[in-house]
Amino acid sequence: MTKYLIILLVIVLAGCSSNNKTTSNENNNQTTTTTTETKTNTNTTNTTTTTSNDAFAKIGKVTQAAGNKEVPEFTWTENGKESSSSELKGKVLLVNFWATWCGPCIKEMPDLSEISNELKDKDFKMLGLNVFQQPGDDLGAFLKKMPVSYTIIDGNEELVNAFAKASGNDMQAVPTTFIVDKNGKIVETIVGSRSKADFLKIINKYLS
Repeated sequence: MTKYLIILLVIVLAGCSSNNKTTSNENNNQTTTTTTETKTNTNTTNTTTTTSNDAFAKIGKVTQAAGNKEVPEFTWTENGKESSSSELKGKVLLVNFWATWCGPCIKEMPDLSEISNELKDKDFKMLGLNVFQQPGDDLGAFLKKMPVSYTIIDGNEELVNAFAKASGNDMQAVPTTFIVDKNGKIVETIVGSRSKADFLKIINKYLS
């Protein structure tokens, strides 16, 4: 019986690692097991994501953070317009790193959409950063099947490394979510999925 309890605990605490293997993290609340024949890791900068529409933004320039816990500056192009993370200073920012092959990432996306809608009139912005892409991924087709209310950016290894360095988290698993306060400081690092209530509890600490 003890053996089965240990196995069950590992499954519950497991997350999606960047090489598509199930890993455990003591901070995870909700996870599922995702398996694949293709191994991938953070060395995927040159992997091209197939696109079928403009349902997402494309990452532009990435600049390393000036100081510890400061959010890196990065730009993205959405509907022909370039935006920058620096423009979001004064807002609470939720940055969610995810992957199309990650079960826990997909599971929390409807909750994130609801949060984005509910806080649209507040000083709040949500960004979903698609990373650890695999060859043949079609992000546009994925978002057609599962549209969200917040901005999705097709990220890259440079962006992953910039947040890893700034936050002190090695970013080996997704979902990983960062909460950035109104001063542009990374104040929360959340590894693993969370419920809507858990996210709102954390966000509201910095909105008030």
